[in-house]
Amino acid sequence: MKTVVVDFSNLDDMSGFGEIARNYCPRLAQTETPGLHFIFIVPEKHKGEFGDHIDYVGRENLKRDIKPYRQQIDLWHATHQQYKYRMHGKGILQLLTVHDLNYLHEKHGIHLLKHKLKMPLMLRRSDAVAVISQYVKQDVESHVPFLNKPLTVIYNGISDVENGQQSRPAFVDGDDQRFFLCIGQVREKKNVHTLIPMMQLFPDHSLFICGANHWAYSDRIRSMIAPEDCHRILLTGKISDEEKRWLYAHAEALLFPSRLEGFGIPVLEAMRFGTKVFSSRYSCLPEVCSTHASYWDSDEPAAMAKVVSEGLAEWRRDGQAALEAKEYSRTFNYSRYTKQYIQLYRRLLGVPGVQE
Repeated sequence: MKTVVVDFSNLDDMSGFGEIARNYCPRLAQTETPGLHFIFIVPEKHKGEFGDHIDYVGRENLKRDIKPYRQQIDLWHATHQQYKYRMHGKGILQLLTVHDLNYLHEKHGIHLLKHKLKMPLMLRRSDAVAVISQYVKQDVESHVPFLNKPLTVIYNGISDVENGQQSRPAFVDGDDQRFFLCIGQVREKKNVHTLIPMMQLFPDHSLFICGANHWAYSDRIRSMIAPEDCHRILLTGKISDEEKRWLYAHAEALLFPSRLEGFGIPVLEAMRFGTKVFSSRYSCLPEVCSTHASYWDSDEPAAMAKVVSEGLAEWRRDGQAALEAKEYSRTFNYSRYTKQYIQLYRRLLGVPGVQE
C-alpha cells in the first residue's frame, strides 16, 4: 500500500483553486483505488467529512500534525504552485500542479525577480509536474530550461453547472433584458476595458461585468463608463453560483477578451448553457475554446462589434453549433480529471491499476 498526500488546503476558498478542490476532493475519496491510501490536507472543519478510509491533516497546524505520518508518505501532491508547505524527505516523491506562470506578465521589479527564482526551484524540487493546458506546458518549457522531467497535461474539469439552481440577480431588470456577460476578476490581464467602447455600438444591450473588482484597474473601468451608460454597463462585484447560472442561461453572449489565462473556466461553463462565446486569441483560450468560439483579432471597437454581430446572427441557443459546443464542453469533466490523476499517482509510484 502506497500513501499519497493531496493538498486540499483551499477547499473553502472562493477561487479557481477552491473550485477545483471542492470538485476533486469528494470524487477522489469516492473512487476505488486499490493499492493507494490517501491523506487529505483540509481546513480543520472538514476533517472526517469524506469518509473514514481517508486520513486527514488540518491546514491550520499542518507542519506539526503531518509529522507522525512522515515515515508513511510515498507521494506528496501540491495541487497548485501557491502551496504554503510540502514535506521533503527521503522516499517522498513530489508532484506539483502548475496552473500558470502569470507572474511573468503581472509582476515587476523585485517581485518579479522573487518569482523567477522561486518557481524554477519549486519545479526542480519536484519529481513530476502536471500542467493544466498545453499553453502552460509551453510556458514552463520556455522559461524553465533544462528542467529534464516529464510535464503531464491534465485539463481542469468543469462541474455540471447547468443542472444547478438558478436565481435572477437583483441588478437585472427582468427576464427579457438583453445583455452580455463578462465573468472574472476585474484585473488588467482580463482586458475588460476593450469592451466599454465596443458597447457604444450595442445601445440596446447591457453588459454585466461580474467578479471581484477592488483593484485599481477596476476604477479605470468605472471611469470609462459614461454617466448615461452607468445603468447598462455594470461592475456587479461577486455573484453567487445560483446567480451565475441564471446569467449564463439568459445572456446573449459571454464576452471574454482576457489576455492571460492558464485555462479559462467561464468559456466552457457558458457552452454548457448554449451561450455564444466570444474570446480573444491570447494564451490558452484558442486551445480551450477550440472551434466553438468566435475570436477577436483586433481591440478596435468597430472590429470587435462586427465579430459579435456576425456571431450572434448565426447562433441559436438550441442550434447545432450550440449543441456541439455543449458536448465539447462536457469532455472537460471531473470524472476524467480524477481518473487521470489516479493514473499519474500509480505511474509515479509503480502501483499497477485496472486496465480500462
